Amino acid sequence: MPSRLTVVLVSLLLELSVLIFWLWLAILPARVSILCPERCECKKGGYIVICNSPSLTAPPLIRLTDTRVLLLRRNEIILLERDRFVSLTELEILSLWECRLVTIELGAFNVLTKLTELLIVGNEISKIKLGTFENMINLNKLVLRYNRIDHLNSDVFSGLVNIKTIDLTANTLQFLYPDTFLGLPKLQYLNLSINRGLLIPTDRNFINSHFLSHLDISHCNVSSVSVGTFTNVSAQNVLDLRCNNLWTVDINIVRALPELSKLYLYGNPLQCNSQLKEVWRWCEHRNIRTAYDGLNEVGVSECDTQKEVMGIWWGVVREMAVLSG
Repeated sequence: MPSRLTVVLVSLLLELSVLIFWLWLAILPARVSILCPERCECKKGGYIVICNSPSLTAPPLIRLTDTRVLLLRRNEIILLERDRFVSLTELEILSLWECRLVTIELGAFNVLTKLTELLIVGNEISKIKLGTFENMINLNKLVLRYNRIDHLNSDVFSGLVNIKTIDLTANTLQFLYPDTFLGLPKLQYLNLSINRGLLIPTDRNFINSHFLSHLDISHCNVSSVSVGTFTNVSAQNVLDLRCNNLWTVDINIVRALPELSKLYLYGNPLQCNSQLKEVWRWCEHRNIRTAYDGLNEVGVSECDTQKEVMGIWWGVVREMAVLSG
């Protein structure tokens, strides 16, 4: 049996622990309020910091050591300087949204080794320097939508060994080095849509990637693709070619993609000819989906050949197949 003194001491310790806990809860908001940067809002005990001010010309110095999410929105941060985030060693998500950002210095993301998502959206970035993403070994999502990037060096993404998603929507890309994405062993999703001047080669491979499963090159003014274009993306599961200028699709393209389950051709001036009939048969027999269900858009591939079939779902090819046996 415990002595009376032991019981009393244990009771005091429990009461003291409870008291400390409640004092901590009372002090934490005050501490966060004091340490929260000016022109920013700190939520969930400093776990999330949101800075939404047009007068902010540089990322603020954050002294909250537990910050995991930093959202910079509609600021005037033209330059991202080296070592700007060195106090945020636990940061997991960094977003710079419409900040008028033009230049990212080498070393800007130093110490951000735990970062999993980097979103630089709606800025004025035209060039990504080699080494920009060095040592970001845990990054799995990189979004560079709506910038002015016109080219990418072949090693620009080197070191991103855990990257799964790269989104380059709505830039001004002119061409890509085929090996740009080769050293990314976990890359699954690549979005190159709305790069209207992007050159898609037909005489050689477009991208080298042994793991890429979803490639989006919709809205790019693509007028022709060939089996050579997709030679080294055999793991392709989804190929999105919506809203380009394709008149037809070579049957050898779909034959060369054994994992293909979705082929989106909506919004192209497709000619319902015998070549397209072969593609339709291949997709039909292998249950390859061709109807696209997207936000504010539900579409199926259409024909734009003769007056009597113009704009009709490419199911008209089914009739051609039936009639021809």
